[in-house]
Amino acid sequence: SKRLSMNVLMLDQERVIVSRGEDRLIQAFKEWGFRPIACDFYHFESIAGGLHCATVDIRRRGSLESYF
Repeated sequence: SKRLSMNVLMLDQERVIVSRGEDRLIQAFKEWGFRPIACDFYHFESIAGGLHCATVDIRRRGSLESYF
């Protein structure tokens, strides 16, 4: 999918893990004030999944926090 690159993992208010090779997306994040971290994740994506899907938590402790 062309839009699989948008499947990223936010670590905090600034840092975002992005699949290596998504140069346009990485540049866009930099322009928007984020700190992208490129990560080799191609082999997982080839079977239809991205960073966010692969790291989704099934249990969460603490209170809901908004970064917006």
